[in-house]
Amino acid sequence: MKGLKFVLILVAAFGFLFFTSCDPLDDTRPVIDEGLVINEIYASGEDWIELYNTLETSVNIGGYFIYDNAAAKYKIPSGTTIPAKGFLVLLCNDLGTGLNTNFKLTSAGETVYLENADGTLIDRIEFPELSAGQTYGRYPDGSSNLAISGTPTQGATNGGNQTPAIVTTTREPIVPGLNQVVTIKSTLVSTQGLASVKLYYRFNTGVFTSTAMTLQSGFYTATIPAQSVTGKVEYYLEAEGTNGLKSYEPATAPNKVLNYLLNTDALPQLFVNEFMAFNSSCCPDNSSGTNEFDDWIEIYNAGSVDVNIGGMYVSDNKANPFKYKIPDDEPELTTIPAGGFLIIWADNQSEQGALHADFGLANAGEDVGI
Repeated sequence: MKGLKFVLILVAAFGFLFFTSCDPLDDTRPVIDEGLVINEIYASGEDWIELYNTLETSVNIGGYFIYDNAAAKYKIPSGTTIPAKGFLVLLCNDLGTGLNTNFKLTSAGETVYLENADGTLIDRIEFPELSAGQTYGRYPDGSSNLAISGTPTQGATNGGNQTPAIVTTTREPIVPGLNQVVTIKSTLVSTQGLASVKLYYRFNTGVFTSTAMTLQSGFYTATIPAQSVTGKVEYYLEAEGTNGLKSYEPATAPNKVLNYLLNTDALPQLFVNEFMAFNSSCCPDNSSGTNEFDDWIEIYNAGSVDVNIGGMYVSDNKANPFKYKIPDDEPELTTIPAGGFLIIWADNQSEQGALHADFGLANAGEDVGI
């Protein structure tokens, strides 16, 4: 494929760990943006959910659904409207009437869903564990930048983009071995009010240890000590502003964390065998029920044994090799037989299933790796 480069970045046997509540995480529907978002969540007392209308016109949300359990959706009363660039607060108190939902939230963290009157999913937020007085919201209002705040702003603006946000994280070496120090580097935006950046790590099931990340040559950098025995290292990053707002990598850490395994196993013989960018007519993806001509990446297993790629990563950026983690809970989908092939759709629609990466490919040329 002219103009495109193949790069093999083999990252074996590591991924995120999931410590979540009993959410319906099998809901793989894509989110359809209609301009209405879940803007802020308070779950450590008198719970509430704030909705925000990003549009220039008012929106009638009568008949819309809000819920944390698909079996018990709350229908918003008819005639309920949100003004242009305005807010609406729903109290989560089990009353099930008016602007009082039929459910409460758990401060341990869970997922909240918003559907329109037709049942189309228009927003979904998974929020992490929240302490008393903390909220989880979008900074600024309606943006994709999510952070924990110690200053709830119920029914009012969340302010400007004042939360330091972690945008890239890398690990050196990518596949650590025994007795190797591992360097974690990160880049941030909105650092004007930055108070601290910390790396949290632990070996196996120990307690997380924190260490300060210092700015070195444009990257916030810290190291994880070498380990002399096999096991699992878990880690996540935290950036805190002087205003008390925090952001994490991964976004819902410590519920979800980055990790890698230290072992003596040989790496599987996996290759990026072929891929297509700017697809318009070849090999339709019908995961959504209709044929979509999405970009795709083909992985080839050149080995003599089957390989489950669940827990590995695919990426189109060598500086960020952990861009999309292939889910590790569907081996029937993610196992490549010896001498076999597997297609991963690069369609930026990870909600459609395990084999849908959350990025697309550029036809101008880029690197692709697993």
